[in-house]
Amino acid sequence: MTINQFISFLILIISFTACKDVKDVEKVNEKSEIVSSDLIVDHFNIWVKNPTKAKERLTDIGFYAVPDSLSLIHTGQGTTGKYFYFLNGYLELIFVYHQNEFDANNALNTALDFKERVNFETNGASPFSIALQVKEYNIEKIPFEKIRYHQEWMEENESIYSAKNSKINLKEPSIFVVYPEIEATKFETISDLKNIPDEYAFARSFYKHPNEAEKVTKISITTTGTNTQTETITAINGIENISIQNGKEHLMELYFDNNIQDKTIDLRPELPLIVYL
Repeated sequence: MTINQFISFLILIISFTACKDVKDVEKVNEKSEIVSSDLIVDHFNIWVKNPTKAKERLTDIGFYAVPDSLSLIHTGQGTTGKYFYFLNGYLELIFVYHQNEFDANNALNTALDFKERVNFETNGASPFSIALQVKEYNIEKIPFEKIRYHQEWMEENESIYSAKNSKINLKEPSIFVVYPEIEATKFETISDLKNIPDEYAFARSFYKHPNEAEKVTKISITTTGTNTQTETITAINGIENISIQNGKEHLMELYFDNNIQDKTIDLRPELPLIVYL
């Protein structure tokens, strides 16, 4: 396995109505209870316009960023990211690096929401994305309408599936499901980093943050216009330790290690993010 292959294994590429009566609401909630147990958060993204400044805001408060030289370019999509790894997932600050490639990909994939998400500052779209894993992977377990997204570098039977609703309602987070070969690597404890092969020992440092953050234990996302009764959002709200709700502004709140340090750091306005350590 080459270093690039290992980094590709660690770094996931991405980019990627109200109920009529009480009975309908109960039906949707019942379905969520069944299907959400099959879903796990893989990682989460924030679209940014100034990736260097956004990255600095996180490193300034003690997060270790994956070196830019090892950050994966999303071939065919025209985007890349600044990455921050945790034991049970990662944060990607996603941005456009090649405008022509980005535009060409949007022309081919008109049912996806990349073009709208990148313009979040002017159109009011949510700048957040949530990538999901499906336990015992089977696309039939995805509990919402979906759009298949495939790039040339993927195997023929491999695709990312984006929630159809993410294009319809831009004020809610973009939701997509990854396939097993590109799922984020997860570790139970810091000591488990020893399972990374010695020839790639440099990658162990990616998870060791000066501020001592280890695991994301809660994700709270506020949006300015989400219908929380749709199949998509109901399913997400049925996943343990993640919630989406309405509020006055787009905001992500990340809790690390159950807020054991009792610290709160507000990164606005550079990032729509509050961190609890």
